[in-house]
Amino acid sequence: MSSYGVLQLQYLLVMHLFSKPKRHGLDPKIRTMFSSAVLLLVWLILCSLLIAEEATAQSGWVRNKGETFTQLSVSSFQSDRYHNLEGEQLTTTDFAQHHLNFYAEYGITERLSIIANWPFVRAHGFSSTETIWGIGDLRVDAKYGFLQEVLPIAISFAMEAPIARPNRFAENEDGLGSINLPTGDGEWNFWSGIAISGSLDPLPAYINLSAGFNKRTSFEGQKFNDQWVANAQFGYQFFQKIWFQLSLGVQNTIGEPKGVVSFVRGDGTAFTQYGLNLSYELNKAWGIGLQYYNNADFLVDRVNVYESPTLGISVFFQGQL
Repeated sequence: MSSYGVLQLQYLLVMHLFSKPKRHGLDPKIRTMFSSAVLLLVWLILCSLLIAEEATAQSGWVRNKGETFTQLSVSSFQSDRYHNLEGEQLTTTDFAQHHLNFYAEYGITERLSIIANWPFVRAHGFSSTETIWGIGDLRVDAKYGFLQEVLPIAISFAMEAPIARPNRFAENEDGLGSINLPTGDGEWNFWSGIAISGSLDPLPAYINLSAGFNKRTSFEGQKFNDQWVANAQFGYQFFQKIWFQLSLGVQNTIGEPKGVVSFVRGDGTAFTQYGLNLSYELNKAWGIGLQYYNNADFLVDRVNVYESPTLGISVFFQGQL
């Protein structure tokens, strides 16, 4: 999975978290104290794993049976600041990338959800080349929840299928040859992850903590390095309509990449990513969102990635089918 495919996962919203009725169980005060203590413990454990991570806005909540959440988002970035495999910043011609992304969750049972994430339009290129258009690779997750009434925990397993074109050459406008800018990795990815969430009741707020592992495979004899990921997200609701979400995550690569390493395929990438999301619920079913994400060096150094803010807009639907 490329580092820019990772950015798409950041746009996932959790608008339903506090619209659910409270269930009977532990006393709310005891539950809140217990949740806070466990969240702190898990976060300390996750911090110890930050030698290699990514940023995905996963949560410990799962959808109710028959409940769906669907989102269509557009995102874009442009930059000439590239961090190479040694972490050095280089200046290149402008590189731009744009996505039109489809994301959907559906509750199969009260504890099992399926998730689809597909950048069905990807466009990228340098200022000195033509722009390459195509579909992206499709990721499908199965997510199972535990302890949803006390301290929501979920485990997930996902497969990312290489349905996009793995090779697509863009011609340089100055006639100096071409560069390979595929819209897909050309490999199968197998993800596993765990997420834990907690309501900060009585505040209309929540926190998500997650970690994951991406088992990468190979393409045309090139073996890609596996990745570890981790993320933290805080959300707060204003006026019962507006959600403000902050996220912080890390992605890193296990081992040293070998052979020809492409930033477009996301091999050998590492970065700290931070972002914010603002969403507004138009009614009980529909809403719109604005996203901002960027990468930095303050947890891990940027490697094989462009430095640039990513901006996005989205529209989403949630309800029973």
